[in-house]
Amino acid sequence: MKTQFIIPALLFLGMASAPVFANTSLAEKEAIQITVQEKEKVKVDPENLPVLVKETIAEDTETANLTITEAWQNTDKEGAIYYKVKFDKAGEEWVKKYDANGKEIKETTSR
Repeated sequence: MKTQFIIPALLFLGMASAPVFANTSLAEKEAIQITVQEKEKVKVDPENLPVLVKETIAEDTETANLTITEAWQNTDKEGAIYYKVKFDKAGEEWVKKYDANGKEIKETTSR
């Protein structure tokens, strides 16, 4: 007689606690995803930019005389590394992106 009450009670307890454990793993997945996103963006000292990127900046008439305020190494969705460089253009922030070979990445807007 006791087993007729204990077995359904244990099943009910297991079913009631399942969402709690499911949410815990979801929170862990989100924490891992945030950690991965943080690793994808790394601040770089402007002097430590790749030589090809620095050469492209120096050869470009728009950026040759500008001061680099910040530089970031990023990873896109495919895993390719690119550099986001912020310039000071007469007190205004100006941003350009370059791939690892120094080629400027033009942003395309889709409608």
